[in-house]
Amino acid sequence: MTRIHNPMLLEAWLENGEIKEAFISDTLYRGFEQILIGRSAMDMPYYTQRICGICSSAHAITASLAVEQALEMHVPPNGLIVRNLILASDFIQNHIRHLYLYVLPDYFRGPDVAPFIPHSESDLRLSSKENTTMTEHYFKAIDVSRVAHAAFAVFGGKAPHGHGIVPGGASMEVDADRVNRYRGYLMEVLSFIDDVLLPDVTLIKERYPEYVNLGKGSGNYMSVGGFPSPEGSTFFPQGVILQGKRESYDEKQVTEDVTSAWYKLHGPLHPMEEDTIPDRSQPKGYTWVKSPRYRGQPMEVGPLARAIIAKEEVIGQGTLARIWARALETRKITETALKWLNRLEPGAETFNGKTGRSSGIGIGQHEAMRGTLGHWISVKNGRVDHYQVVTPSAHNFGSRDEAGTRSVGETSLLGLNVKSEDLKEAGRIIRSFDPCFSCSVHIIDGENLHALKIPV
Repeated sequence: MTRIHNPMLLEAWLENGEIKEAFISDTLYRGFEQILIGRSAMDMPYYTQRICGICSSAHAITASLAVEQALEMHVPPNGLIVRNLILASDFIQNHIRHLYLYVLPDYFRGPDVAPFIPHSESDLRLSSKENTTMTEHYFKAIDVSRVAHAAFAVFGGKAPHGHGIVPGGASMEVDADRVNRYRGYLMEVLSFIDDVLLPDVTLIKERYPEYVNLGKGSGNYMSVGGFPSPEGSTFFPQGVILQGKRESYDEKQVTEDVTSAWYKLHGPLHPMEEDTIPDRSQPKGYTWVKSPRYRGQPMEVGPLARAIIAKEEVIGQGTLARIWARALETRKITETALKWLNRLEPGAETFNGKTGRSSGIGIGQHEAMRGTLGHWISVKNGRVDHYQVVTPSAHNFGSRDEAGTRSVGETSLLGLNVKSEDLKEAGRIIRSFDPCFSCSVHIIDGENLHALKIPV
C-alpha cells in the first residue's frame, strides 16, 4: 500500500472481481516497548514520541498521563490548556496532510509529474478544470500544514517531537507574544479549512456518493475521550458503541491477543499483564500488529467513531463518512483551540514537578489523530519496569484473534467489487482510516518476505 505511514501489505482473495477474504499485515518491527524498560519514567514523553513523527504529541500527552498517575503528579490548569493547544495544532496538521497527500489523489488526476505519476486512470470523475484546481489545493495544503506545525512549535518548542509536553504539565511559559503568534497561525489555517478543504471534500462526496457507506467496518465504535479541561470535562467524550448498544467505557475490558501475530503466543491479556516478545516462527502469524479487543470485539476508532460517540450528525459509516468526519473535526478543533487561547493566564505556572511517590502503576489514555491511544506503565524507583502501548492503527488493523475474528480494516473490504487492476477501490477504503503503521508495532527483513497461504 502506498501513501500511508510505513510498510503495509494488503493481500486479497478475489472471486469474479469481489473480495472474499483479506489479510492486512505490517512488516516492520521496532521494539519500543522493550526499549523503554529501565529508563527514567520522566523521559517517557520524549522516547514515545519517536514511535511516530506525524502524531508525536499524542504519544507525549498519553505517556505524560500514565507517568502522572503512576507517580501522583498534578498538572496546573495553565499546563492542561497549553498541552491541549500543542496537541490541537498537531491534529490539524495531520488531518490536512492526510486528506490532501494521502486520500484525495485517489479521486483526481494530477499532472504528469511526481508525486502524481504513475497515474491510476480508473474511476476518475472530476473535470479537467476541477483536477487542476485540486492539484493547486494539494500544494497549498502542504504550506498550510506547515503553518499548523509552526503553531505547534509556539508552545512545543519544535515540531515534530516537541519539548513542550512533560510529566507535570508543559515546559513553555505563557506570554502575550506566544498567544498572538499561535492565534495568527490558526486564523490562517481556519481560512484554508473554510475556503478550500471543506469545499474540496464536499465535491468528492458529491461525485462518489456510493463511498459514503462503502467500506463500513465492524459497526463497533470507541473513544476514550481527550483534551481535558481544568474543570474535568473533555472536548472528546468517552464512550463505546458495541453491537448497536451505547455504554460507558471501561479500561479493564481492553485486551491484546497475539494468536496471529509474530510474538510469543498468549491469549487475550490486559496490557498490564502482557509482555512483548517477538517470535517470527509463529505458525499462524502474518503481521507484527497485535490484536486489541474491547470485551472481545474489534472496535473502530478515529474521527468517525468520535463523532458517533459524541452524538454528532454523520453522513454514513463508510469510506467518505470517515473522510467527512475528519474534515469537520479539523474545523472544530481549530475553532476550539482559538477559544482555549482566551483561557490562558499569562505568567501563571504551567508545570508542577512534584511527585507523591517514586513507584506505581499508571494508565494514560487519550484520543490521538487516528483514534484511541493507550499507554500502560509500571514504575519502580523512578524507572520503567513495564510498558505497553495500544495504538489506533492496532485497533483498526490488528491481526485475527484466537476466535479468528477479522480486524475492522479487513472486515471493511469484504464484498468489495474491484474493477481496477491496482485494487484502487480497496486503497480508497484503507486510506480512509488514516493508517499509521509506524505506530501499530513498536527490523525489516528484506530477504525472507512472508507470503500468505490461502486455501482454495
